[in-house]
Amino acid sequence: MKYSLSLILTVLTITSIYSQYTDVINSNRPGSSHGAFSVGKNVLQFELGGNFTDLSHKNLNFSYIKELELKYTIRYGLLMEKLELVINGSYNKNRSVNNLIDPNAKEIQTEFLNKQNIGFKYLVFDPYKNEKWHGTNLFSWKKNNKIRWIDLIPAISVYVGANYVPEDGYFYNDPFTQLKKGTGYETSEEIISLKGNVITQHHFIGRWVLVNNFIYDRIGNKNITINNITTLTHNFTNPLWSSMLEYEFLKNDIYSDNFIKGGLAYLYNRNYQFDLSIGSDFKNTPNKLYLSVGFSTRLDWHRDVPAVDKEFKKKQKQDKKLLKNNNKSERKSQKQSNKNQKKSDKKEKKSFRKSKRKNK
Repeated sequence: MKYSLSLILTVLTITSIYSQYTDVINSNRPGSSHGAFSVGKNVLQFELGGNFTDLSHKNLNFSYIKELELKYTIRYGLLMEKLELVINGSYNKNRSVNNLIDPNAKEIQTEFLNKQNIGFKYLVFDPYKNEKWHGTNLFSWKKNNKIRWIDLIPAISVYVGANYVPEDGYFYNDPFTQLKKGTGYETSEEIISLKGNVITQHHFIGRWVLVNNFIYDRIGNKNITINNITTLTHNFTNPLWSSMLEYEFLKNDIYSDNFIKGGLAYLYNRNYQFDLSIGSDFKNTPNKLYLSVGFSTRLDWHRDVPAVDKEFKKKQKQDKKLLKNNNKSERKSQKQSNKNQKKSDKKEKKSFRKSKRKNK
């Protein structure tokens, strides 16, 4: 049994060495963080969900918002395995009561497009390509199932993108932006700003994955947002089920918060995943409690190139380059030979004229 498991792990390891693509969908949901690896070249993936959130704010006379947020992420493996195009955003349908202006205020409904983002993620370093570090030991189950110091070296990706925040959106992630308008708490934000993210990803004992996002957001605005997310996921013995625990820290001069989230994901088939999560913050300015449900799916046009083909193409490229260099050298040599021949002919003609004049 242990030997069979080791053999399976070996096959999976060899597959991962040559590609970020996986046979089953690899979604960021139900967490908020981004993993270091892309979906794979020519894979188009959709991650969709709805957040049902209750918010109340002590400093705003317990004004509250019942929020329905429809979130989407579109990911596409662009040009190469390491590069991914990411588009994400949300659309809100809120019911709110503004007790700050009128203690007897009635509930109002609003619908608006919230923050949108587009960017590119690139895998800078992948330690799992190194077979010496992460190869499977076929003769020791124990060695394959313990944490090693080498596991502390993460895969690293960088993300660069741009934000678009509509006039009715949440300025600096503050859900009470609209309720604060016309008061001393009112804020404003530039419509366009930049976003950067450094992503690390660790794999432990096969079934545990730790992801960290170090986000520098709203670059170009007066108030830069620092957003750090740590996500720990675990695959159960039944590989169709996985769990997630996540901590998120958000800070700027307008709005700061901490969140704790937990969730489950179910792999329906190789191209569909369903998820459920709950979360809360730790304060009452505002107090936030939410439930999220969602699913992920993909259109898989990926064609993996076997290692043998890659080596063959690499050799072809090298041979072509060598042939080109040889042809270049031959042309250069021929050119020099022609040049020398012309000089020799010119010299002979000159010598012939001189001898002819002497004979006269």
